[in-house]
Amino acid sequence: MAETIEGKTIEFKREFNEKVTNTMLAFLNTGGGTLYLGISDDGSVYGIQEDIDLVIRKVSSSFRDSITPDPSGYFNVEPEKRDNKLILKITVEQGSAIPYCYYRHGLVPQGVYVRVGSSTVMATREHIRQMIKDNSIGQFITELSIEQNLTFEYTKNIFAGKDVKFGEQQKQSLGLVRPDGRYTNLALLLSDQCPYTTKAAIFEGLNKEMFKDRKEFTGSIFKQIDDVLAYLHVYNRVHGEFEGVYRIDYPDYPEITLREAYINAIIHRDYYIEGSILISMFDNRLEIMSLGGVMPGVTHDLMLAGVSVTRNEKLAQIFYRLNIIEAFGTGIPRIFSAYGNSAVKPEIPVVNGGFLIRLPNRNYDIQYVKENRAVYGSNEQRLLAFFSPGGQRNIFSKEDAAGMLGISESGAYKLLERMKEQGLLRAQKAGKKWVYSRAK
Repeated sequence: MAETIEGKTIEFKREFNEKVTNTMLAFLNTGGGTLYLGISDDGSVYGIQEDIDLVIRKVSSSFRDSITPDPSGYFNVEPEKRDNKLILKITVEQGSAIPYCYYRHGLVPQGVYVRVGSSTVMATREHIRQMIKDNSIGQFITELSIEQNLTFEYTKNIFAGKDVKFGEQQKQSLGLVRPDGRYTNLALLLSDQCPYTTKAAIFEGLNKEMFKDRKEFTGSIFKQIDDVLAYLHVYNRVHGEFEGVYRIDYPDYPEITLREAYINAIIHRDYYIEGSILISMFDNRLEIMSLGGVMPGVTHDLMLAGVSVTRNEKLAQIFYRLNIIEAFGTGIPRIFSAYGNSAVKPEIPVVNGGFLIRLPNRNYDIQYVKENRAVYGSNEQRLLAFFSPGGQRNIFSKEDAAGMLGISESGAYKLLERMKEQGLLRAQKAGKKWVYSRAK
């Protein structure tokens, strides 16, 4: 025979066993190759010792029945005669739905084989992920999901509640199932097994030094949306005012802004980056941080104008179909519109590698704003009115003062030190930081 040595695309096997199927799978995943069955490792011809037709059927059925997606059409088994003995020449082409795997194992190292030099080896998890990425169109949600054992109980209920069908045909048309029958990452996000989470924390004060509460939310992204919004609603306090005989309630954060900001984070985050969406609620603000940053070419002004370049378009299309979003690009304008004539406005600071939206608490320091701003003009007077035994806080840090006055922390520190020297404030150590109180 012309081929006398084994290599990346040539393999000899004396007898049929599981290693034959492993090698065929590796060829399918790695550029194709030819396996000669009935030839020993040293190249000597051993021959097929059983009925040749039976072995052909055994090789073909074993490969076809154990590999997913169906490898039919990418391999051929035919007999050849060498040294007056029958052998089998098994030709395998590289498949078009890489990575292929053993159906019983799935997309884990035990289920995926590749060629490395002249050897057939199990692929590592990193290699499997790279194979998926290399054979995709570059968008996470359209790629093959490594996890294929998915259920959709929560999502089924969401679709049913919106009177939208969620059968096998809809899964394919929506992009949850690929033409080869396997689930995409879009399906993974909607599944009960979704590995991406949201972490929420409620803090005491204006920084992250003291927790009031914290919680991690898991499951389908639809479940996370319901659970997260319910959680934030509990901490979204309401301030009531009377206008004539009528009481008007003003929540700290307009409910629509919580919903729009969080859904925006779900739709637009970069799922290639592992990590949770982070929600942090302070006394004076709520921050939602998602990973990935804005898409290239999208400026702050364009976002406010409703221009949207969607990172996960098929996910956004599902949200639109379920009326979870009204239209593409309307979320940010709706958030700013909800603050109307409020003295404080949402902010979208520039953050490398992430997207941060900051919602101000409309009711923070509301009593001071209503009663004392006209009386106390200077920063010193404002601090004395706010941080006093009868005010909102007795002990405070430079971060608290900076947040209340709307100045930098370095500016607040200089002001506090000056007030301390004037005998207006006292300073004491609390752990590693200085805190201040009004001098009696």
